[in-house]
Amino acid sequence: MYKFANNYIYNITLYNAILRTIKLTIILTLTMKIDSYDNVLKWSYKLASIWAKENLAPLGINSSRKFEMYKRQGNYLPKNFPRKPDEYFKKNNVWQGWSDFFGKNGIHAEKHYLPYSEASKLCRGAGIKNSIEYRKWRTRPAKLPARPDQYYKEVWKDWQSFLGGNYALPERKLNSKLNYNDVRIIRHQLDLGISGSLLAKSFGVSEMQISRIKHGENWTKV
Repeated sequence: MYKFANNYIYNITLYNAILRTIKLTIILTLTMKIDSYDNVLKWSYKLASIWAKENLAPLGINSSRKFEMYKRQGNYLPKNFPRKPDEYFKKNNVWQGWSDFFGKNGIHAEKHYLPYSEASKLCRGAGIKNSIEYRKWRTRPAKLPARPDQYYKEVWKDWQSFLGGNYALPERKLNSKLNYNDVRIIRHQLDLGISGSLLAKSFGVSEMQISRIKHGENWTKV
């Protein structure tokens, strides 16, 4: 009877863990919009794949060879993004191959964005001031790339040239306020075992705020 009870508890715990993983995957895939991927301290396979599909596949990066070439040219990758994703995720037995990582059948590589001049004009008309505002632009048209500095690299000079007279350096704020998307990524990072102190430093908030999020005292509906 005792052994049966232990097995039952173990199975229920495992079942709940699987449900939590599935729920997190659905949230990441369908709803999470991250303002700055440089704030991600630890990457799950699903999140890394989402970033690759949104930012690399449209540039034609869809294989290990092209990914290596992209890195060697010094192109942008988020601060803590795995430089060898196949090796990194194989350690956790979650690697599903390069075709899955970049998007099967090249689906994500079929995006067509506006030419540079039209994209620049659209951003100026919207009053976008810098790269931070561009990333946080919730209503950004689908015809604009997530990383214009990479997509238009053949003609790209800098953000000031792209945004024109609107351009202004982003303000660096301490003790900043968190938004809905910040909290989603904080929860994701906590689930992956990142410490509250590191997250507090990364997001410019107090460890108390992170603790309250962790224990469901703040942002309970996120």
